[in-house]
Amino acid sequence: MASRTFIMLKPDALEKNLESDILTFFKEYGIEVVRWATVTVDEPLIMNHYQEVIERLNLPDFPQRIRDYFVGKTVRIFELESKENNVVAKVRELIGATDPSKAAKETIRGKYSNDSMDLAKQEQRLVHNLIHASDSDESATFEIALWFNEK
Repeated sequence: MASRTFIMLKPDALEKNLESDILTFFKEYGIEVVRWATVTVDEPLIMNHYQEVIERLNLPDFPQRIRDYFVGKTVRIFELESKENNVVAKVRELIGATDPSKAAKETIRGKYSNDSMDLAKQEQRLVHNLIHASDSDESATFEIALWFNEK
């Protein structure tokens, strides 16, 4: 049975015109696009998306950094599918570590991002790591419904 997950190409990925490279990378591993959309991010949507992370990290300036980075910007969202089990884990493996400076060179973040958590902290901004991917089947279900406006 096929499994599905959610990814979002963040503003920095779109600014660098990496969409085609990233999707080709996934396709080489048998991961296909089920559907996609271009979204201009508003505050309620992005804060709902990051609510669990905001609560878990409990960093006072994190919500404002999210607003600064996303609100009013364009992202591209995708529902991905693989015939193999656990596409969530496979996609996260392929994108690499959250901190691009620690991502393996053969991953998406390792190949295409030159940012680091340290630099982002110094500049008081979010790290530019190109892509968000669901971290569990539950998150994928929630994020797909949230971003594709399914009630």
